[in-house]
Amino acid sequence: MVSKNLKEGYDKTNPLSIYEYSKYLIGESLHSLLGDNAIINKKKGKGGLGQMVEELYFQYALNSNQEADFKDANLELKCTPLLETKESGKYRIKERLVCTMIDYFKLPKTSFEESHLLSKCRLMLLLFYLHVSGQEIYDLKFIFRVLWELPEKDLIIIKNDYDTIVEKVKNGEAHLISEGDTLFLGACRKGQKGDALQAQPYSDYKANKRAFSLKPAYMRYILNHVVESGKTYYCNYSGDSAHSNFELVKAEDLEKSSFEEIIRSRFTRFIGKNYNQVCKLLGVEPYQAKSKYADIAALIASDGKSKRIASSDEFLKSGIIMKTIRLNQNGMPKESMSFKNIDYSEIISNESWIDSELYEIFTSRFLFVVFKPDSGNSIEVFNRKTGHTEIEQSYALDKVLFWTMPQDDLKVAQNYWKDIRNKVLNNNISKDAFWKLSDRNMFHVRPKATNSLQLAENPHGGKCPKFCYWFNAEYIKRIIND
Repeated sequence: MVSKNLKEGYDKTNPLSIYEYSKYLIGESLHSLLGDNAIINKKKGKGGLGQMVEELYFQYALNSNQEADFKDANLELKCTPLLETKESGKYRIKERLVCTMIDYFKLPKTSFEESHLLSKCRLMLLLFYLHVSGQEIYDLKFIFRVLWELPEKDLIIIKNDYDTIVEKVKNGEAHLISEGDTLFLGACRKGQKGDALQAQPYSDYKANKRAFSLKPAYMRYILNHVVESGKTYYCNYSGDSAHSNFELVKAEDLEKSSFEEIIRSRFTRFIGKNYNQVCKLLGVEPYQAKSKYADIAALIASDGKSKRIASSDEFLKSGIIMKTIRLNQNGMPKESMSFKNIDYSEIISNESWIDSELYEIFTSRFLFVVFKPDSGNSIEVFNRKTGHTEIEQSYALDKVLFWTMPQDDLKVAQNYWKDIRNKVLNNNISKDAFWKLSDRNMFHVRPKATNSLQLAENPHGGKCPKFCYWFNAEYIKRIIND
């Protein structure tokens, strides 16, 4: 039975009116709100829920036009899934937000300003719903609603991302496109396993079917705003841009140079300088801490604003991962590179490599800051804990590079993920079960903590060892040398 409030309708030319009308969905499913009409008109496919919301709730006819869903309001409607975490009442992004399919033949002839992409993501009504495996789509409950207008600076970065993807297609490299090529806007793979590869205009190589999407990191950024508000709704429309985090670069700077060019240029005057010299140039006191090289790298990249660059506006939205690397005299990294601990429940629940947490990590854009031994010199560093000055090896800033994992390496990473998943599914969770550093397979699994007895929840029941994803040191050396 449709409620009286729904019958009152909305102004289809006004984004705020449409956003206001969407409030009746929150806390409800289409079934609970619209009755058996939702069951009778069930749509199939991944976009079925969005189509049902359009047709049954907002009551406008479905069409295949490339323009925004609410064309008179220049507003796009997107239903996007959340997963509930182990901590009840908390949610995480399930997947990237797909905007529109990529046509490799039309793309090189279409500017960003004329693209369907711009009309579909400039202003969006985002309806976050709770995904429950096996549940009918008409019974899925809506949790949050957001009216999101892309801020001016984000549009500049997204345009640059768009142009980066266009350039790859123009160079006959559509088959080499990776989501790590860009910051906010990704070109994600689409289609089912076994789908035919697509032709591209400037090469005989076939390429994966892809779509423009906003990356999971960007969607997390939006979700965090509505969660932190303590409400079920959030709106940044009409110039109320959401910038609760510090910015690394200004919009006006991005009009002159790309984000990566700006960040790289900030390191130029520090190349060849050791830790103490860098600290002096930054105007900070040298100190003893495990994170000190990461701290000064972040201070350089942020133009002195913060040691915690991961909390910057741009890093949160793009998912860029910054790693500092110290080399031995022979050019080999002093240690392998750790990432986050393996979430065994996520590994089991996610059957798709492309939608997995590890795929998002490994297709991220990386910023590597490399330090090499400073010609055998040593430096004095004050240890705040002991109150004493200590002597240690001096390292100088050697090089800075942005990097994306190549497609061939991603194929190895997929096998790495499959091996981990099979072992977890079979409850074979032990250090000897997974890929080891000695296997020399580019990646391995082992504990991150020095205390290897730390335990995690075992999805099969009880506790199990806590393990972490790692890059092998040899693989890092290859990245740096290449």
